[in-house]
Amino acid sequence: MPQLTEFHRGWMIEITHIEGRFQTICYSPNGSRLYDRTGYLSSTVAWQVAMELIDQYFVRIALKRFLREQYEIERLTFEEWQQLHQSLDKFTWEGTPL
Repeated sequence: MPQLTEFHRGWMIEITHIEGRFQTICYSPNGSRLYDRTGYLSSTVAWQVAMELIDQYFVRIALKRFLREQYEIERLTFEEWQQLHQSLDKFTWEGTPL
């Protein structure tokens, strides 16, 4: 059961209190999830981490678009684009690459 529900950039953030620690799950408007399984000592820290996760998600999306544009105008080779794109996929979205 969520202890605290807030919003950031259109995403809903649930902060739960489990075994003396606070954890976050972030839900996009389309129902996708982004989460951090780390337990934090305060809900404030958990909230800050959740906002950073959401912000990082938007940065990764913007970088992927930029890289694609650079590839399409032939400023990157396919191999360069692929390597850079894959490096961004190391971050996970609900356990699967973005």
